[in-house]
Amino acid sequence: MSVEHKLGIHGSPTCVMSFGDNEGAVGYLVGEAHKGLAYMFTMMNCARQAVGLQGVAIAERSYQQALEYAKDRLQGTKKDGSRFSIMKFPDVRRMLMQMKSGTEAMRALVLVGGAAVDRAVCATTDAAKRKEQARLELLTPIVKGWITELAQELTYLGTQVNGGMGYIEETGSAQHYRDARILTIYEGTTGIQALDLVGRKTLMNKGEALADLLAEIEETVIALEGEAAFAEQGKALREALEAGQEARAWLLENAEADPAAAGSVSVHFMMLFGFLCGGWLMGKSALRAQALLEAGNGDPEYLKAKLVTAQFFSEHLLPRTKASLETIRKGSASIMALSEDQF
Repeated sequence: MSVEHKLGIHGSPTCVMSFGDNEGAVGYLVGEAHKGLAYMFTMMNCARQAVGLQGVAIAERSYQQALEYAKDRLQGTKKDGSRFSIMKFPDVRRMLMQMKSGTEAMRALVLVGGAAVDRAVCATTDAAKRKEQARLELLTPIVKGWITELAQELTYLGTQVNGGMGYIEETGSAQHYRDARILTIYEGTTGIQALDLVGRKTLMNKGEALADLLAEIEETVIALEGEAAFAEQGKALREALEAGQEARAWLLENAEADPAAAGSVSVHFMMLFGFLCGGWLMGKSALRAQALLEAGNGDPEYLKAKLVTAQFFSEHLLPRTKASLETIRKGSASIMALSEDQF
């Protein structure tokens, strides 16, 4: 229902606007009165997932452009005088693999976050709706915060693959890098997402929603550990899971005693769970790819590549959870030690 009102500068439905021509501007009440802030946050949460998707899209485009450049850019010369592209160099391969596997993990998390929206809307019981809504609210700051932060790194690598050409406008790589930069700022900065994750999404429910997510991740760990081909990935995900469990426990134990603790560790907390979720979903993808290969279904080249990117993520990106945990353990001591005059 939309009801026409004359709105004052303080939102009173009985006052005439103090700006506008003649008798003021016409405003429309959308929804129920005094519920505007709640409606706004519904919009904001949708927007935050959408910005996470932007991070995936820009990182993917940067990867595609960098890959094409790496295949075309001739650098080395063989003894017979023939040339070869920079795609042959291991370090270029490292950067491209980081872009490829990172983007795949980001995309998987965006899809899981989007599915959480549908599950929350379509749940048929109150209990199921509460559970799905809690998962959606937990994932939203990770989708927005972790993905957009990682997009900075991946588009940076895209420019690095291009070398000096990446710095100028001719290749287009610098545009991707610039476009990604705003993503960590609008619709709630990285710091705001991190505070939301540790505050509203963890401390307010005593970490219950996070515990449910960790339990689901453990199911994938067990599945990986049960397959000889994925034993190392299972071990790596197990260690990352334990880091997540310890981070949760640390936050619950220290947040009340130290008022600065939650804010001091929040970004590392969010990044830890971003990489953990990325590793979890890449592990699930690897298990699914292997099952399809064994059944003779799907595109075998695509599925084999998926196994490699999942392994790369496990070896090169998932270990970052341990570094985040080490920082979380240090709490607020050095962060808050200096007086304002000492900065």
